[in-house]
Amino acid sequence: MKTGHDKSFHRPFSRLKDLVDQKRLPLAPLPESRPDHQVRLTKQQEEELFARAMADVTPLNHNRHWQPPARRLTFQTTPNLEEEESVNALRCLIQTGRGFVVAQTAEYMEASRQGIDPRITRRLHRGCYTIQDHIDLHGLFVRDAEPILQRFIERSVRHGCQAVLIIHGRGRKSPCIPVLKAKVIDWLARGPLRAHVIALTSARACDGGAGATYVLLRRRPIGKRERKTNPMDKHN
Repeated sequence: MKTGHDKSFHRPFSRLKDLVDQKRLPLAPLPESRPDHQVRLTKQQEEELFARAMADVTPLNHNRHWQPPARRLTFQTTPNLEEEESVNALRCLIQTGRGFVVAQTAEYMEASRQGIDPRITRRLHRGCYTIQDHIDLHGLFVRDAEPILQRFIERSVRHGCQAVLIIHGRGRKSPCIPVLKAKVIDWLARGPLRAHVIALTSARACDGGAGATYVLLRRRPIGKRERKTNPMDKHN
């Protein structure tokens, strides 16, 4: 077993300490010490530095004073009463939430039986009733839509649905009035299906707006005698 160092092994720093101790290895000079704080200038030196920095600056003419920009001329016009009413109504809408009934547009429609509290129709339009079923009649011919709607209403009543959604479209492609929309409302408000209907109203924008109708259904069909004395009131 070898007890000494292998002389064939390269050890470049083996004699480094001896060279340093013998001062035979030149060392780099230490950097000059710097003061921890800057030298403060005297007032005279500061003035000389400032004068040297401002040597090429041209002073302003002291006779010229700054003038504010000319004001734009404004003309007071006579207030428009219609504009004032619109602004006041908008302010009331923002502050209190009252003043406009957005749903009552030219396409808005609602109907309810006589004697029904008007608040029920308003609650139906606001979406206070959970929609339990829906049907999409959009794009169907009138002759095909009527039996489909009738089966849908009868099935919804059998299953105990209270509020349903009927999608019929807005009828913008119709030459005069929206045909399918008008027929659906007529079937629900005047046809045999009115025996199952308490109230109906145009849907909210999120459910189709004027292209769909909320329908509030009865738990049991209304009788013939009650149907004559308690017809549907339709409001456009």
